[in-house]
Amino acid sequence: MIPLHLHISGFLSYRDPVELDFNSFDLACISGQNGAGKSSLLDAITWVLFGEARGRGTDIINLNLDVKAAEVALTFSYEGNVFRVQRSLPRGKSTVLEFQVLDRRPQTVESNAEGEWKPLTEKTTRDTQARIEQTLRLDYETFINASFFLQGKADQFTQKKASERKAVLSTILGLEIWDTYKDRASEKRKLLESDVQGIDGRVAEIDAELGEEDLRRNRLAELESSVKQLSSTRAVQEAALENIRKNAALLDQHRKLAETLSRTLERSRAALDVLEARLAEKGTERGVYADLVRRAKEIESAYQAWQKAQKELRELDQVAGKFREREKERAPLQKKIAVEKATLEEEQRGLLVEQEEINYQDSSIKDLSAQIKKANLALKEEEANALKRAQLENNKKNDAREKQAALKAENEALK
Repeated sequence: MIPLHLHISGFLSYRDPVELDFNSFDLACISGQNGAGKSSLLDAITWVLFGEARGRGTDIINLNLDVKAAEVALTFSYEGNVFRVQRSLPRGKSTVLEFQVLDRRPQTVESNAEGEWKPLTEKTTRDTQARIEQTLRLDYETFINASFFLQGKADQFTQKKASERKAVLSTILGLEIWDTYKDRASEKRKLLESDVQGIDGRVAEIDAELGEEDLRRNRLAELESSVKQLSSTRAVQEAALENIRKNAALLDQHRKLAETLSRTLERSRAALDVLEARLAEKGTERGVYADLVRRAKEIESAYQAWQKAQKELRELDQVAGKFREREKERAPLQKKIAVEKATLEEEQRGLLVEQEEINYQDSSIKDLSAQIKKANLALKEEEANALKRAQLENNKKNDAREKQAALKAENEALK
């Protein structure tokens, strides 16, 4: 932190407003009589930044009754930015704290050529104070042990406990950030270990499934063989069914022929009856007799053909009975074939899905293995960086010890 400008009004021994420009000098020595306000300058800095000074409460307000409030404003540069802190304490009222940062990009024509002040003030004074300390990465104790020594407390740091000195030095050097890095690395490592355990469990499941691959392949081969046998059986049955259908068609033809012969026989019998009646009328006429004989032979021939047709019809009825029996046997067989075929197709689809899942899992295992290797490399690199940072931290601590020793030697020499 580099102070740039200090404004004091109504603070301790400063009744009237005072402006102090730090840009006008590089090194300064403050001298004056007791009560002139030398220490009040340092108190003004600590009070505006941390709300701490020699006086408490309204004691920091100048004793002159005309002074209505104590006001201090400090402008300083820090890490490439310019900040301004303003703290005021009116009599009988609460402290007012403002925190601002200079935006060097003018927003309007009326803006200052150097930029605009952007507010960083929080809703409450406590939150604003916390933000100031977070920005500076310093609190009051660290500030008075690192930036300057209070009057009569030059050995305050050396009188602190070892843990307190360590905390002050850690804050000065910003070592607490490494604790944050350590916690983050530990959490990340735990997450990665948890992921690795989950991956190992999944790999074990996949290995178990892969161990059943031979059994599933054998089962698939058996099912394919069964499908082929059923297909062959179905082809034979379909051929037999086709033959039965042909026989049924032939049976229908024979039935039609038998019906035709039956009708012819009926007509012949009717004609015979007519002829017998004529024969009875005409007696023994030769022509009529010859005609009757011829017609009798025709009737006999038709009767024999009818008997033959009746025999064939009975045989066809037997064939039709067997066909109907075959049809009854074929219906459950076709249903069974359809069920087994659907089952085989479903099992084939399941095996294909399992094979795709196994291929996807193999790819996932490869990707996870690559991620694990990458995470391990990142952890190793982070551990190496942490080691380097620890070495830098030790070097800074050694430098701090050397500076402290030199400062102590100078103090002893001054005494």
